[in-house]
Amino acid sequence: MQINVALRGRTRLAALPQHLEQEAGQQEQGERCDQRNRRTWRQLILGVLVARSTRLVALGRVVAPQRRVNSVKAAALAVTYFVQTARVPVPALSMGLEPEPLVTYQGKVLLVLDPTEYEKRSRERGKCGRQMEHIGRVQRSKSTPKKKRSKAAAQKRKRKRKGSRPVHQEERRTATAPGSVDIWAALVLRGKRFLPLARQLFPSRHPQCTSPNAVEEAVLAQALALLHRLGLRAIVRGDKGLGRKELIMRLAHQRQDEVLRVDADITVYPPDSPDGLLLAAALAQQPWRGAVDGDRGEEGLLRCRLRTLRATLRFRRTGRKDDGQEATVNFVEAVPVEGATESLVVATTLPVDTVAQVRAIVRLYAQRWASETGCETLHAWGQEAFMVRRGTAIERLLWVVAVAYALVVLALYQRALRTLRRQATAVLTALSVVGAHLTVGKLAEALGLDYQQHRRAWIAAWLR
Repeated sequence: MQINVALRGRTRLAALPQHLEQEAGQQEQGERCDQRNRRTWRQLILGVLVARSTRLVALGRVVAPQRRVNSVKAAALAVTYFVQTARVPVPALSMGLEPEPLVTYQGKVLLVLDPTEYEKRSRERGKCGRQMEHIGRVQRSKSTPKKKRSKAAAQKRKRKRKGSRPVHQEERRTATAPGSVDIWAALVLRGKRFLPLARQLFPSRHPQCTSPNAVEEAVLAQALALLHRLGLRAIVRGDKGLGRKELIMRLAHQRQDEVLRVDADITVYPPDSPDGLLLAAALAQQPWRGAVDGDRGEEGLLRCRLRTLRATLRFRRTGRKDDGQEATVNFVEAVPVEGATESLVVATTLPVDTVAQVRAIVRLYAQRWASETGCETLHAWGQEAFMVRRGTAIERLLWVVAVAYALVVLALYQRALRTLRRQATAVLTALSVVGAHLTVGKLAEALGLDYQQHRRAWIAAWLR
């Protein structure tokens, strides 16, 4: 049976990568890129869009009809060479988005900085030097099942330990696994979506990336510089791992608005306690200032009571008295009315003079679920399942996934692509299943289904 529905707006979608590169100003900076490498770069983006995978064989199936190769394996080897060896500048992402879908507060956009740890499900030490380059260690996920040893292997190990050293009753295990940290900076959009602006991978064994804090601040600086060029002011939102004193104080001195979650066990200096108090004790002395329904994602809303505190943070890197730095910020605590859920404490430079402003800050932090849903889609596209081993290849392949995701997000919101969205719904109705709304994953699925039916039209539009 012939299906008559098709995506006729694929040419407009194919023009988005070039438009993003022009806005980011990457074409004239540094060394000019070879046109063949730029063509291969676009082929990889199309491969991730329609295959929704980072497997080299899956990408080779998409790339093979666009190259002079005799097999999918040859195309996969060409892709491997490109991501490992070819000299090509990685294009920076730009916004290219109308202001309507952006989540704003007081005329400022919300910028999320999110370090995401994920395990690499392969051996850390491979055979014949084939292990992943610079692979580090991350915390083991609670959902990851531990490998069960057979009884024979356990008895053999026990006999070996008896012959070499005394047997210990308890063996200390380190709850870590091979993996890396992917640090993202993204704009939050309505509908719990985000648009990536900058990212960088941090493996703990990389000889040049010695500090995750430095990598986080570099990614944040890159995203803020891009927003500054676009004439946008931002509010930086971060989770617990980013709520360290040095970063909070640096952003406060730069007059950069922030909403960062912190632990309540840090020392603060309220006006009435010059010797300092623990933040939890200082907040406990403050009166309640209303209530708010906190968003917990799939778990629903949670009623919380609010209280605020204005105090000074002090930080000394070397421990000397003359090396001290300090900054005065506001703290907001949301304490659940029922249950044993941990209270939420954030540090912010935004005003908290009224109850409405305090509630708005808690709701700003609740926008973290936009990054959670976006990361789930990226993981489904193969962000964790890549099989390349060199550090350069891993970085480039993850950048391709980020660019492909950004293109689909832009296609969901740009007015010029309304026809494409309507046609994508028709394709999903005829060939798949349509949900209540057209999501990032569903739109990418429609692109893949249309590519299978009209491969030549896609190649002609994408590589023109």
